[in-house]
Amino acid sequence: MDYRYKVDYPLIAKRIKTARKLAGLTQEQLAEKIDISTNAVAKLENNLMTISLQTLVNIANVLHMDINDLLCEEHPAEDKTSQDAFLSGLVHSLSPAEKAFVIHMINGMKRYQPDE
Repeated sequence: MDYRYKVDYPLIAKRIKTARKLAGLTQEQLAEKIDISTNAVAKLENNLMTISLQTLVNIANVLHMDINDLLCEEHPAEDKTSQDAFLSGLVHSLSPAEKAFVIHMINGMKRYQPDE
């Protein structure tokens, strides 16, 4: 039988490692935040250990990511880069006032033209 969804542990491991680095966290910091050992985080990221659903949920929460960006090979945002996925999750967790501030900052950066 051909299933639509498959668990691709090597891909999940790679995405966790990339998202952790984008978040600026060490393996030790991530481990502390999700209450597992640093050794376990290293094993997860190197695909030497499978991840439990609860640990996956904890990682997605700490990294402000949609769990689908860690799990699914195909989802509505299949063209997202790891940076896009991280930013999407981060923005999703902001309050309306924080989102307005971020939009204001981005618009300001887009208008800024340094002397060339």
